[in-house]
Amino acid sequence: MRNRSFLRYFRRFFPAALFLLLLLAACGSSPNSNPTGTTPAAKQVLTFPNVGTSDISVLDPAQGPDSNSALAVGMIYSGLVRFDKNLNVVPDQATWTISPDRKTYTFTLKAGVTFSDGTPVTAQTYVYTLTRALTPSIQSPIATLFLGNIVGAAELNAGKTKTLSGVQALNDTTLQITLTKPTEYFLQVMASSVSFALNSQVIAQYGQKDWPNHVAGAAVGTGPFMVKEWDRQSKMILVPNPHYYGAKTKLTEVDMIFVNDLSTAFKSYEAHQFDLDWNIAPPDLPVARKLPGYTNQSLLETDMLFFDNTKPPFNKAAVRQAFAYAINKPLLAKAIFNNSVVPAPTIIPPGMPSYQPNYPGLPFDAAKAKALFQSVYPDVNKVPDITFTYPGSQVSSSLAQALQQMWQTALGVQVHLQSMDLTAYNNATAVHQIAFGFTQWGADFPDPYDWLALNLLSTAPNNNGQWHNAQFDQTIAEAENTSGQQRIALYNQAEQIAITDVGWLPIDHQTMSAIIPSYVHGVSLSNTGLYFGDWSDVYLLQH
Repeated sequence: MRNRSFLRYFRRFFPAALFLLLLLAACGSSPNSNPTGTTPAAKQVLTFPNVGTSDISVLDPAQGPDSNSALAVGMIYSGLVRFDKNLNVVPDQATWTISPDRKTYTFTLKAGVTFSDGTPVTAQTYVYTLTRALTPSIQSPIATLFLGNIVGAAELNAGKTKTLSGVQALNDTTLQITLTKPTEYFLQVMASSVSFALNSQVIAQYGQKDWPNHVAGAAVGTGPFMVKEWDRQSKMILVPNPHYYGAKTKLTEVDMIFVNDLSTAFKSYEAHQFDLDWNIAPPDLPVARKLPGYTNQSLLETDMLFFDNTKPPFNKAAVRQAFAYAINKPLLAKAIFNNSVVPAPTIIPPGMPSYQPNYPGLPFDAAKAKALFQSVYPDVNKVPDITFTYPGSQVSSSLAQALQQMWQTALGVQVHLQSMDLTAYNNATAVHQIAFGFTQWGADFPDPYDWLALNLLSTAPNNNGQWHNAQFDQTIAEAENTSGQQRIALYNQAEQIAITDVGWLPIDHQTMSAIIPSYVHGVSLSNTGLYFGDWSDVYLLQH
């Protein structure tokens, strides 16, 4: 998921003074549970914080919701297929068959699927949904990347036609999608938000851009919940969808409270204001780890740095490599993150297909860092001004200062720091105004295409540093024309090119900590964050 209010889990870490003490000194867990009964509670209202945001920023599934928005999107909308806890694709509204040449997918819809006001969902609903996502005026940042291999997608997105020829409603219950070439991850795309069913009547009523502001009381989705109330900057109240086609939830209401500050959410949980807490900040972990219900889970997410490859000094690979070798990632993991992250030699994290557990990347080596830097700038006084710019809600001042200290110590160069509001930062990165910045990436679906092709191809809109490497581009192209282990091997090669040439500089792989007391039934962590399943097994026990 992307680097808008997109980026996955906003974090605040130790204060700078504490980091410096740890820097001078420095050179898992088992879930607990409260004793509860097995009888459901009389009041079935789940109250939990949406931690790390002050509001839901993306409610149009075609716009690629960030993880905070995705909590609401996953409750309100659904699609033909979905991911299970292990990110396998399983049927939801439909079953499917695949043609022998693996280019044609035929989905058969279940009977009785409707929007939350009872409006039927048909194959034509999906013709509308997918066509809309690719329509140029929608300006979806993900549609062409996810759906671009559908026949006719390029022509539609270029404005040459208004019809998506590769998507056909054969009848009300049969949808056929034809691809330009076999696509390994296509079913995973169909389980992603860009493919969730949308109600054309609601969108026509309120307009293509404004309808997400009218979700309260409107039949916008087919998911297990509908929005009863949305108090901007405060909370969203959701109630069961009476027309939901799946197993019904036992909850009568979910109160999702927006809490931007991680420590505030934790203190509110300790004060019994929430039924659970998640996305716990490193400073709170020593206390949290002792509480009943504490659990943690590695995430499919990596924190990284990027460089503007079009201007000095970062247009030279040796300079980018010098900055990489100057970072002591294990020390950052210990001193800044309180061992809540894993140092990242690779871009792709553990748990992803094509993860390379034995690849060393560019490990800390101060001598090599200095030699590389001096090979380009033997006179440090001739180095252009360098400013590391970062979103203050995702990078703490202590982390920024620690990186600054490492670069200045190893390279002898002055690095200025600039913290920005997240929205302003994302706007600046979108137009390539950040010369040296920070990004997070979390998996949209479990395939290396989602990490490498979407972000680092020369043509990728998310290529914030404008990194261009012809060998990388060619290797990705070859990978997408193969399958199985040969494809994974090519992605391994592509990732090593990106790491060696520092298209991205991985810092750490994230983990998630949460407190889910035993009276909260059916909620857990997966490697994408909080996991509620289809919500039918989520309820509160007497406690």
